[in-house]
Amino acid sequence: MSGKVVDQAPPSGREMVVIALGLTAVCLIAAMILGGLYFVTQPAKEHNLHLREEIMIRGLLGLSPQAKIQEVRRYLKSEGKELQVIYLTGKKLAQLELDGKEVAAFPVPDEVMAAGSAEIKDEWVKKQIKASNPDNLKYAGRFFVGLEGGKPAGYVVEGVTLGFKTWVRFFMAIDSAYTIQGVEIIEHEEDPGLGAEIVQRYFKNQFAGRRFEDIEKILVIKDPLPREWQTALEQLGDMPYGPWLEKYKETLPKNPNIYAITGSTISSVAVTSGVKSALANFRKRMNIVGNYL
Repeated sequence: MSGKVVDQAPPSGREMVVIALGLTAVCLIAAMILGGLYFVTQPAKEHNLHLREEIMIRGLLGLSPQAKIQEVRRYLKSEGKELQVIYLTGKKLAQLELDGKEVAAFPVPDEVMAAGSAEIKDEWVKKQIKASNPDNLKYAGRFFVGLEGGKPAGYVVEGVTLGFKTWVRFFMAIDSAYTIQGVEIIEHEEDPGLGAEIVQRYFKNQFAGRRFEDIEKILVIKDPLPREWQTALEQLGDMPYGPWLEKYKETLPKNPNIYAITGSTISSVAVTSGVKSALANFRKRMNIVGNYL
């Protein structure tokens, strides 16, 4: 049986308006719902992220429950050919020339110091550091200071390096002599079973106990990871850094380089290069920002 074709007139102008208004209303309602969900959930998300980072930092530095953690945020301000660096510490907002010469310094209000939200801190900095164009003032990284009894007990630097697929973000713990106490991979998209192995203790713990001089000349090698050294590396995390270093102080110099992950040399080199760069840059910057901590 053949169907009968029925001619249908196109919608009238009034009907088109009704349809458009209906679709607009649906979109507005959906946007309001999504916006409301974001408004409700975003503070909780930021709070959970803040707690996760704090736990990680305390573990890396071996801090006591009474210790405090101070975030230091870094910004760059460009006006024509002039470039300045700005540090937001727990005490001061320091506006400096690249050679460390102070341009201006402002006290930091308690509510800004205690804010867990990066957005609150960044907005306050923008109000204090007046740039001719908002795009001329940009966030450029951060590190953390662990304070025991009000005195620095160590530092954790946030670093970013380009991995095999995309960016790898990590935390690196350092003592006052610029010796690495540990590395934690925070975020990555490396391949499972290959580059993703950068999160494993047998790889990331190879940086622990290395001095600045060691890291400067360290290489990534493709030799098999010695069983004895792997066993030692797997223990750091269950064992605090200090006792671990004391136990393996003779084993560490016998393994002066980084053993690459099997089948993932690119990811291994990427993390090693990132650690080298982060440590060297932090050492330079501490000569400038140290007076404001």
